[in-house]
Amino acid sequence: MRRAAKIWNDEKIIQNPIVIVNRPGGGMTTAMNFVLDRPGNENNLMALAEPVFSTPIVQGKEPAYNKFTPLGVFVQTQLMILTQPNSPNKTLKDVIEDARARPQQVRVAGSSAGATDDQIMGLLEKAGGVDMTFIPHSGGGAAQATFLGGNTELIVLTLDEALPHVQAGKARALAILNNERRTEEALKDVPTAKEQGIDVAWEQVFGLLGAPKLDPAVTAWWSEKIQALAQTEAWKAALKQNYLGATVYVGDSLPQNMDRFHERRLEVLKLIGAAK
Repeated sequence: MRRAAKIWNDEKIIQNPIVIVNRPGGGMTTAMNFVLDRPGNENNLMALAEPVFSTPIVQGKEPAYNKFTPLGVFVQTQLMILTQPNSPNKTLKDVIEDARARPQQVRVAGSSAGATDDQIMGLLEKAGGVDMTFIPHSGGGAAQATFLGGNTELIVLTLDEALPHVQAGKARALAILNNERRTEEALKDVPTAKEQGIDVAWEQVFGLLGAPKLDPAVTAWWSEKIQALAQTEAWKAALKQNYLGATVYVGDSLPQNMDRFHERRLEVLKLIGAAK
């Protein structure tokens, strides 16, 4: 959001300064409630991230994503599975075979229970017919510290997080969770999970939400500004540098896509027993 805000202002797509405010706590619940409690307020927006979908599910509450006015989804982060650099498992298929031979002994470092990495582990377990052990942490940084200390066999990271560890020899890339292999020089030799017979693909979505009952004219204005952002060279360069997806969802089809994102996450959280 900081990157987007800077480009919106630098390119004069939006004249008013955009201030990014962190409101931490409760798996984004604090931030969500701040915006939800101000219906019709066009000056307070919400950054859409995965906890907007998953936190209410894990907490056993009503969905929150559909209480906002959706403005746009315009970034996707893609994911990579890493193992230890000295692991005897050279491929994701090797890991699955190892997990089949050693139930619950293959450990995955991750953030909180029910988060994206926990969901990925559930999908891997279902696809491979195996049982692994997910070790939750207070956040992604703590999970990385555990993995880099050699205390777990696996971790799931975004591409921009994963590549420095691979390039420094601190981790081995096992698979990208895309439908198709990436073509960039740094990624072209990393197979997808599907190529290895493990039918798992996943990406995180990010975007912008407005307060409830937002004026349709404001929604249309943001739709225009999001599409203008996506066309700037600065935004394209930022996405390329960080290996981010660039699909833009705005307009009349956006609520339907939001429902689709939610249902997919609900399905997986039920699979791993995290949906109350």
